Amino acid sequence: MLQYLINITDNTFVPAMMMALLSAAIIRSTPHHIKKIIWFGFVLGFIAALIYAILKRNTGFAVREYYDLGVIIPWVIIAILLIIAICLQKSTHNRTGKFFFTLLFVLSIGLINAQFLPNLMLYPFEFSVGMDSIFNNDYLFKWVGYGFALLIILLTGLFTFRICGRLSTKFIFAITSLSITIFTIQNSINILQILIVRRFISSQPWMMELVIFILGHVNFFIFTFMAITLCLAIVLYIKSKTTSLVGNNSAQIRKLKAQLRSDRRSALMIMAGTAITAYTVTRARYIFEKGVELTPAEPISPNADGLIVIPLDKVNDGNLHRYGYQAIDGTLVRFIVIKKSENAYGVGFDACDICGASGYYQRGDQVVCILCDVVMNIATIGFSGGCNPVPLKYEIIDGNMVIRRANLEAEKSRFK
Repeated sequence: MLQYLINITDNTFVPAMMMALLSAAIIRSTPHHIKKIIWFGFVLGFIAALIYAILKRNTGFAVREYYDLGVIIPWVIIAILLIIAICLQKSTHNRTGKFFFTLLFVLSIGLINAQFLPNLMLYPFEFSVGMDSIFNNDYLFKWVGYGFALLIILLTGLFTFRICGRLSTKFIFAITSLSITIFTIQNSINILQILIVRRFISSQPWMMELVIFILGHVNFFIFTFMAITLCLAIVLYIKSKTTSLVGNNSAQIRKLKAQLRSDRRSALMIMAGTAITAYTVTRARYIFEKGVELTPAEPISPNADGLIVIPLDKVNDGNLHRYGYQAIDGTLVRFIVIKKSENAYGVGFDACDICGASGYYQRGDQVVCILCDVVMNIATIGFSGGCNPVPLKYEIIDGNMVIRRANLEAEKSRFK
């Protein structure tokens, strides 16, 4: 339950707040046909996400990193144009300006949906992995965590959209521009991460430090958007408390009182939703992850020929085996071995290009990165890419797995 409560919150909170703010900005700029604009953008993103999810689920053709690049790069371009358009919104009252402004909003909403919806579509297919039957409490609890997280974020987004209608246009445009900028920075870091992992660019030390920092502070952007959302709620709450009850008659005053009460309730609902989100990504994450500890690496040393020799009958049980080799300079180099099929083994360092030497653990029939909780496709262990373990060369000789010491020494810097 906690796993998918956390995963859905991580995946959905920031895009949902972006959708709420963009929709509010659309209302201020093009109040006519607003529902059609929002729904058209949503449908475009939904179709793209659905096509990817189907391909990912049923074929080996879809690669998430390439899909993300195809979505994120256009977003970065459109985001720049969108910020310029918002800053120049007074000049968008002519027909051409309105069309351009509307087109940017439609594309931006479509791209946001295309980016985060695939995970929402694919998560339910993971619920039954490792289960003999779906008729058990574990399967039900996963759906509860999935549904509860979606409900909280949906309500928080709707109330955020609602209170934006009660605040000044300049303030909403300023907040929306700030949010677009922050979201674009987050996506730019994602682009950098993908380019490094796929080796499209050679990684520089500052790049790896930036990516590792973000991975080590996974809540940074969520907390940033929480602060923005709370700012909106607090401003509206203060406004509702300080607005003078002025009207031509008692009916108008009663109507104003009702509106102010509604504003306060909306602000409090956003505060409650933000508090639940904060608890989910902090305390709930801690509760979920605190029980996960790497099993100690089994010490192993090379023979006189400088070869690490592991009898295959020790690793043929289908479980994850972790070994530790002490390098010449004293560094403990960890690597993992798991049998993938009758004649194939997954062998790699207990580290990856994205999460560093955080390590992997076994959860049921799954191999999972302890830092980012990404589930490995066991068949791909031994191949580079994504969060997969860095491949380690090996040979099978006379019923033994043989690994050369030089290959371990070459990667010892990952574990320092």
